[in-house]
Amino acid sequence: MSIKESLLADIEGVLGGAIAPNLTAASQGADLYEAYIWSLVLQAAQSEGATISFWNVFDSPVNTDFVFRTSPGNIFSTAHPYSHAVISFQNCPALEAHVGVFVAGKSGVAHECDVAVLYSDEAYTCRQRSVHPRSTQVLLAVECKFYVQSSMGIGLARSFLGLTTEIMQQARFFVGVSESERVETLFAHHKKKWETGVSPIDRKQRYLRLKHDFEHVFRDFVRKQT
Repeated sequence: MSIKESLLADIEGVLGGAIAPNLTAASQGADLYEAYIWSLVLQAAQSEGATISFWNVFDSPVNTDFVFRTSPGNIFSTAHPYSHAVISFQNCPALEAHVGVFVAGKSGVAHECDVAVLYSDEAYTCRQRSVHPRSTQVLLAVECKFYVQSSMGIGLARSFLGLTTEIMQQARFFVGVSESERVETLFAHHKKKWETGVSPIDRKQRYLRLKHDFEHVFRDFVRKQT
């Protein structure tokens, strides 16, 4: 099984047999990779006791087709029935997990989050008012890099470091399918959250380590509500 087929299989596994993604093994690798990391986020939430449901931008349940964004977009866009996951923990505010949405940083400038988990109340308000979610309402964010035939340059790491001051400092992750010693060294020095070599076919199973990190975010979220 190719890496793209493996990514798709994990995405389909999270969605379940009744719901099909708009992605296929022929889709762009970057689109599949973002959806795959999104699926790891959902698995982490479930491990911490969450229930997951799937909804679209019209606030209707997804019953058959899950539409992922394949380019950065507005959370309120109705160009297609873009879909997201609702994450529900008992006695906690509901959360939503999105792929490829813009978030307003501290400066007010919008920045793309490849994967973002935010408060559902905030997401609903943004859909109603056609505005970007505020960075203060984002619980977890991930920047995903799918470089399989070329290495990740140090410029990607520097860009990410700059964005952490705009969006969030704590639960903002940099994740790559390939490794880069320079990128990893820079993140380690600055004590950022990162994981490289992440894929379903990784022999070191680093996706499990990343999933555990996501679990810690949800664990702390639940504890703060009690």
